[in-house]
Amino acid sequence: MNFYQLGFRYLIRKKSKTMILMMIFVLIGSMILCTSTISRATEESKMLIQEKTGSKVMIEIEDEKDKITEEEMQRVTLLDGVASINRQSRGTAFINGCMPVTGSESTEDDNFKATVCSFDDLQNDSVFYEQRYRLIKGNYIERTTVNGIVINLYFAEANGLNIGDKIELQAEDGKRIFFEIIGLFTSGSESRQPNETLAVNRIENQMFIGSHAYLELLPDSGFYKASVYVRNPEEMKHIEDELSDIFYDRVAITTSDTLFQQMKAPLEQILSIVRIMFFLTFVTGTVIVTIILCMWMRTRKKETSIFVSIGKSKRSILLQVILEAFGVFFISMAGACVIGNFMARIMKELLLSSQTADITLSISLTLPDIGLLFAIGSSIVFIAVAFSMFPILKANPKDVLSRMEG
Repeated sequence: MNFYQLGFRYLIRKKSKTMILMMIFVLIGSMILCTSTISRATEESKMLIQEKTGSKVMIEIEDEKDKITEEEMQRVTLLDGVASINRQSRGTAFINGCMPVTGSESTEDDNFKATVCSFDDLQNDSVFYEQRYRLIKGNYIERTTVNGIVINLYFAEANGLNIGDKIELQAEDGKRIFFEIIGLFTSGSESRQPNETLAVNRIENQMFIGSHAYLELLPDSGFYKASVYVRNPEEMKHIEDELSDIFYDRVAITTSDTLFQQMKAPLEQILSIVRIMFFLTFVTGTVIVTIILCMWMRTRKKETSIFVSIGKSKRSILLQVILEAFGVFFISMAGACVIGNFMARIMKELLLSSQTADITLSISLTLPDIGLLFAIGSSIVFIAVAFSMFPILKANPKDVLSRMEG
């Protein structure tokens, strides 16, 4: 009779032992799945937080005459770990066909100009992000915006303009570009400005455009500030060093990753707890299964010695025991998957109940989790079988049988 036939017959014959071993494997497998699922979900949540917390390195010029060039910003975008940049600049331009809002009677050029501010993403790193200005209609300037402009509501009313209309800005060198109005804003402090304030300095005459359009209108202006968003906040120091190599002492460099650090701490705590539980589960599971198999193998010494005496190879006997253990383990995996997923949800609630940060863990059973269960479970089976079978296979069958007969 082949070893696999003997193995299956033994499992059927020893139903009580098989059920005990199966329950142990279900418990161990459930704990492995529970810890691995939470660990994977925590790592995924950490990666998601890295992308969404907006961790950034901010660079700002020290000297107004030494602005950041477009070529330098191109070098920054090529750095490893940089997700995106938000360039900022400021200049002035004439408004063709429109009158700036002003109470001053000055004939200076600045009393006929508007302040033009540029951003790659107006919703971030701006007076809108700081909630000093409020968009009341339309959309912000985005990275994909082409020749769009956001203007002040009172300027628009004074000149009969609305969303979708076009205005023309003219640089001092005569360069002209038409822009489509895509948004209207207010600050709430327009009426508190002195009447004698020149037009270029009034809030009503501030206009926001995209960085690409700004470089087209004022190609030699450069940028005075930029926010460099990083993919992985943990690499921020490395990116900061690379920025220092590009700009030397020309810019002030500051970092902003407070939100990531606040949310990272509880995630690291959860990972530490789960890893300890995973290690304890593996060690405890291995010890328990090994002890049980050792106890069972002692009762099979005579059977094993007889098999060896009648010519059955030790390799065949070892394969039979491995097949028995693996057979029980495979059957247990189905129950472990159900119970482990349920336990993971309960443990998630327990781990997050004491956390103040807004953390979400997506708990679901995946193929990698089942694969890890199979790998860890197989390791436990091999270790347990090796320890339990080594003394029996090493012993002399004649000595074993003679001791039992005596």
